[in-house]
Amino acid sequence: MQIVAPRRTLTLAAACLIGAGVLIQWLLGYRLNAGSAPMVEIVALVLYGAAIVLMTVPQGRGRPLMAAGLGFILMCWAVHLNARLSVFLETEAGGQVIAAHRILLATLFAAPLCGLIVGVIAGVLVRGDRIRFTPKGAA
Repeated sequence: MQIVAPRRTLTLAAACLIGAGVLIQWLLGYRLNAGSAPMVEIVALVLYGAAIVLMTVPQGRGRPLMAAGLGFILMCWAVHLNARLSVFLETEAGGQVIAAHRILLATLFAAPLCGLIVGVIAGVLVRGDRIRFTPKGAA
């Protein structure tokens, strides 16, 4: 499958995926119950990863290592920010959490793993030329 779309469309799709991830986590996370929060967090991270792939792969254009590195960095940052959001939502729901420990563990262990997965996917998609912008003359 190949996705060819205008830059605005891909950017809007990525923004909608990020917004959906935050909204799902905010609505279904710790408000529903504490047991559902980790699963909702995983769903949000998958949506963030898909958004990052939509943002980085068209920028790669024949440079898979650059797209993979950018995907890695952005996903690590997204995991860190998501851990901060998760801690905030848990404390707002009345949970007792040590914020610094959870953010540290997510940033040091989960972020590189998720970043590696997104980076490899982005690099493979750039190499296969699967997601790209519509050519300027086609508009």
